[in-house]
Amino acid sequence: LTWVIILMSVTVTTITGLSISAISTNGKVKSGGTYFLISRSLGPELGGSIGLIFAFANAVAVAMHTVGFAETVRDLLQEHNSLIVDPTNDIRIIGVITVTVLLGISLAGMEWEAKAQILFFLVILVSFMNYLVGTVIPATAEKQSKGFFSYRADIFAQNFVPNWRGPDGSFFGLFSIFFPSATGILAGANISGDLKDPAVAIPKGTLMAIFWTTVSYLVLSATIGKRVGRVGPSGQMQVVG
Repeated sequence: LTWVIILMSVTVTTITGLSISAISTNGKVKSGGTYFLISRSLGPELGGSIGLIFAFANAVAVAMHTVGFAETVRDLLQEHNSLIVDPTNDIRIIGVITVTVLLGISLAGMEWEAKAQILFFLVILVSFMNYLVGTVIPATAEKQSKGFFSYRADIFAQNFVPNWRGPDGSFFGLFSIFFPSATGILAGANISGDLKDPAVAIPKGTLMAIFWTTVSYLVLSATIGKRVGRVGPSGQMQVVG
């Protein structure tokens, strides 16, 4: 069912990506990114109102991603007993530093922003390869105590069937949680003014991004399902055998 959630999300983003591709190939694309595409299709009146909502939505999205990043860094610091102040304030400190760095990149101009995107892509690529290498390394006793094992058929069989829990323990509840991770397909269209040939780059880049992120999500879910044991209601690991 995880794969069904992923494929449903991809279906929505692919349809949107095809719409973006149709608009970007139907005439000259100027600077303005998504706002330009919307205003050219629906008119400046609707384009302006949607553009305002889109701008605020991006601001909220940045805040959410920043908090998620800060919580991850906080957990790593906590794991190595290297907290700056305390778990709560560390999130705030890391978040403020992150937003300040992103603000500096944006104020430096689109050229630096484009270079930063390449750097972020390389970091994500290295992280993904690091994860894949880690899956074939035998799990230590400490990792096994936390539920991380080597590839095991019994764990995969146990995780193959659903076991809904908690207030969001339903198919569409988890779909709503996962879907935002598939909505970053406008990154290419948003820098339309900096592309040499937007009519070619936007469709090709957007659809290729959807394809490769889909592959990565499917691989991640499959490997996790074969290696991570399910936690029982009491908090204890439930692993067959």
